[in-house]
Formats: sequence, C-alpha cells, structure tokens
Amino acid sequence: MVDAVMLTAMLARIPEFGFSPNKIAVLGLNPLLLAHLVRAAWLAIGFLRGRRAFTALEGWQTRYLPVYGVWAPIVVVIFPLMFGFA
Repeated sequence: MVDAVMLTAMLARIPEFGFSPNKIAVLGLNPLLLAHLVRAAWLAIGFLRGRRAFTALEGWQTRYLPVYGVWAPIVVVIFPLMFGFA
C-alpha cells in the first residue's frame, strides 16, 4: 500500500517540478517493487494459511532477482548517457 501511495505522489510531482534522473529511476523501480511485493505477499498468505509450501515464496524471491539485475545496469549505464553525465 505504501508503495502505491509513493508512486502516486511521485507522478503528481512530475508536472510541478519536472523530470530528473532520480525520479525516473524511482518511477522505473517502483512498479518492479510493487509487482514483487504483491506476489510475495500473496505467496506468504498462502503459506500462513497452509495452502502453499514455503519453497514457493522462496522460489519467487530468487527468480525475481534478475529483474533487479536488469534494472540496475539501465540506471548505471543508460541514465548517464541520457542525462549527459558521461
């Protein structure tokens, strides 16, 4: 819920203050985090109710790491080129 509120606040501030590298990085990361946390919460609830094994949650956490691994080089390599930091 907090992630969704933060995403809404960031989107509301862009028209007022404009784009910046930090805002774009956060706006890109936020949907990734939201998807990760929603699925993790769903699997955790299933585990707590006894409907899913803990390995399902553990597997999700592990399989999602490459998504962050793709986003990090975009921010580190592409953003400096886009914003003239290189």
